[in-house]
Amino acid sequence: MQSCDNNNIPNRGKLTSYEILVYTGDKRGAGTDSNVSITLFGKNGKQTGKIPLKNSNNKDPFERKQVDKFRVNGDYIGELMKLHIEHDNSGQSSGWFLDKIVVTDLFEPKTQYVATCNQWLAKDEGDREISRDLTLHKQQSTTQKSNYYKITVYTGNKSGAGTDSDVFITLYGKLGETGPTKLANQENNFEAGKKDEFTIECQNIGELNQILIAHNNKGLSSGWFLDRILIEDTQDHRTYEFPCNRWLAKDEDDKQIARYLVPRQKVRNNLYKVTVFTGNKSGAGTDSDVFITLYGKLGETGPTKLANQENNFEAG
Repeated sequence: MQSCDNNNIPNRGKLTSYEILVYTGDKRGAGTDSNVSITLFGKNGKQTGKIPLKNSNNKDPFERKQVDKFRVNGDYIGELMKLHIEHDNSGQSSGWFLDKIVVTDLFEPKTQYVATCNQWLAKDEGDREISRDLTLHKQQSTTQKSNYYKITVYTGNKSGAGTDSDVFITLYGKLGETGPTKLANQENNFEAGKKDEFTIECQNIGELNQILIAHNNKGLSSGWFLDRILIEDTQDHRTYEFPCNRWLAKDEDDKQIARYLVPRQKVRNNLYKVTVFTGNKSGAGTDSDVFITLYGKLGETGPTKLANQENNFEAG
């Protein structure tokens, strides 16, 4: 049995992941096109160093009355005390009205740190400063009822599909998220063509809508071909399937070692009309069974046999 706490994270004293929510204010011209960076400071004078805020959950970050979510890696510096936020004054619309920032150490997801700004970072507004030092106020989130999730991981059957790396999973639901949890038991996990089972205890986060699966690229054989993941919510007796069918590897596919996956249930109930045109060449038709798989931004359908009551796939 595993729990979603920092005991499952290696090198806890060195690295961590932060979720940073940036709230842009609701004033005319509040949004910015500039590049924004943040530095976090801990209780003992430690700091993360400057972290560029890139890869927002929104296509256009830092727009008026918008909340941008970032997940970044940085040094673990203990309890957070303050932050430094700045931009480089670039772009056509550089001035920025910042409302507030909320920071969560994802290895300690029950604690949030809130910094209120409610000021311009602009050369032509307010005091004409484009950086701010803001105090972070610690807030303990409400304790939620715990739940157990049974996680079954299927490694693909390709050559070199298995990994020696440490693998982490984060569950996202309607009521919140778990934070990264290392998937480990007493077995030699994540071997080619094998399945591995884990049970973790976390707060109840409601209906699952996505997961983040990642590894740390360590070991002699670090690349990993993940087939799919099944997650059973033991409280409501519901099982979610998360298809992947891709590499998490620095030397394969798109070189990524972390992927967001959505459950197959999100697309399973759609109805698609498929029309197949067979060519008009001699011998163009087939008596074979024909299968189709559809791929979309939210996942894939899996192979589906194309069959009805007709004599299908005849020439012309």
